[in-house]
Amino acid sequence: MAAMSFFWQAVCVEGGLAVVAILVEGLFGLRLDYWTHCWCDGETLWQIVVGLLPLLACYFVLQALPLAAFQRMDCLVRQLFWQHMGRWKLWQLAFVAALAGFGEELLFRGLLQQGLTGMMDWRLAVLLTSLFFGLAHAATVTYFLLAFAVSVYLGWFFLWTDNLVVPIAVHALYDFFVFMIILATPGNK
Repeated sequence: MAAMSFFWQAVCVEGGLAVVAILVEGLFGLRLDYWTHCWCDGETLWQIVVGLLPLLACYFVLQALPLAAFQRMDCLVRQLFWQHMGRWKLWQLAFVAALAGFGEELLFRGLLQQGLTGMMDWRLAVLLTSLFFGLAHAATVTYFLLAFAVSVYLGWFFLWTDNLVVPIAVHALYDFFVFMIILATPGNK
């Protein structure tokens, strides 16, 4: 039997995070009711745009800074992208980005942050959730720190909007745009 392709591994992992979040919530009777925190209207679309633009601006600023830690992290990300995803079709990149936004945000914002906010101060809940999010993305120390900061940002956005659709969409769109930037950057193979 052939090994599962990286695409299907990514689908299983990212989609599996949403399944885990739903199962844990149900098994422990947490009564978080994710779906009351999900809607999409004109304000939601505006919030997604407002949430996405600073992340993209930060990405470009970090790309321009002559800091070795960021350059090493970017090199690693690009190497892994081209090794595993460089030949994917556009729909595959979009699908995995959407699943990453949905699965990771349902788990970290929907389950963990929301659950912790019910037990402690919201600031501590955001920081603890972000610590776990950073650890889940800790390919390097720099990647951990950036993922932690992005998680604090998304956690705050979720609290501000009380709408999981916002961090889900911002996360998914950010990932997709970064995939497109890597594809479009000459000499990045």
